[in-house]
Amino acid sequence: MSDEIPASYPVSPQHFRKVLGMLVSALILLGAVIVALMVKENIRINPRTEDAQVRANVVGVAAQVGGSITAIHVKDNQPVHKGDLLFELDERPYAAELDKAKAQLALTELEINAYKDQITSCEAALRESEANALYASNYAKRIQALVGSNYVTTDKNELAQTQAQTTAAKVEQDKAALERAKNLLGDSGNINVRRVAAQAAMRDTALKLSYCKVYAPCDGYVTNLQITPGVYASIGEQIFSIVDRKIWYVLAYFRETDLRHLRPGMAADVYCMAESGKKYQGIVQGIPKAVTELGSPSENTPGGQGLLSQVSPTIDFILLAQRYPVRIVLDETEEHSFRMGGTASVIIHTKSDVEEGNKRLEQLQKYVASPFIAPVNE
Repeated sequence: MSDEIPASYPVSPQHFRKVLGMLVSALILLGAVIVALMVKENIRINPRTEDAQVRANVVGVAAQVGGSITAIHVKDNQPVHKGDLLFELDERPYAAELDKAKAQLALTELEINAYKDQITSCEAALRESEANALYASNYAKRIQALVGSNYVTTDKNELAQTQAQTTAAKVEQDKAALERAKNLLGDSGNINVRRVAAQAAMRDTALKLSYCKVYAPCDGYVTNLQITPGVYASIGEQIFSIVDRKIWYVLAYFRETDLRHLRPGMAADVYCMAESGKKYQGIVQGIPKAVTELGSPSENTPGGQGLLSQVSPTIDFILLAQRYPVRIVLDETEEHSFRMGGTASVIIHTKSDVEEGNKRLEQLQKYVASPFIAPVNE
């Protein structure tokens, strides 16, 4: 009897389901592999991180002269524009110094005029002594020629020679007096150093007086204002800060293994936690060359490496990849979600047009934040 199954023998449902299950499993496994490879390639081409923070430039507001604060014209979190008056210091001591400097300048002008008169007097005295010396020299020569005759005695000749020497010495003395008077005048070329010194001292005191009014150096927002009138402001001590609203950017912390794919000018997608689901456009501005080593102390010490960004590790495994803060400039107008320190996620498109991105980046950074120059009243 033959063991072959006839062609017309029906396939059992159990066998069919088994084959179909194996086929579906194989397709699922193949699809998972394909999706994993696609995800891996997408992550390689478009590296991403959820460890990012919204940042802005911060200006520390400090007094350039010391004094008691007499008035504060802003409030905490208030928006300000460049040139707005922030606070004032007691200007009375500096006003008195300015009056003193003005008086010293006027006194210097009087001294200059007196030295000019002294020069005129010295010049007249020099002309007189030169005339006397010339006469005495000629007279001595005539007397010298008559020595040996009965008309001139030896004593008279010696007296004439002595007079000639005396008048010649008087000429040298008057020349030295004239030179000293010119030096006291203080002229050097076309300027008078006495006048310039007095004017510089007056401008310095006027500048210090102008520093009693502190103005906003940029457009931004007042933050951490915790003072009241009456507080003494020391020179250079920051009183509060202003967040510059002109340019906002994101510091995205990428692992060092991802940095080889990143270049300045690449486009980036930024998602702020404050506006979940809303995408903002950004451009990679730069990739740092140095950060503080993991677990190392502050490098801002003598003999250290300078002030570097310090990135704390997230886990304590061995061979932990260092993270570097990649700066991404936001190519967006300021919105409510732009707050310094806010959490963000970033995706960088490495296949984007780098040249076009650098051109746009140059346009965004073309603005140079120059501080407001306070008027100086002399």
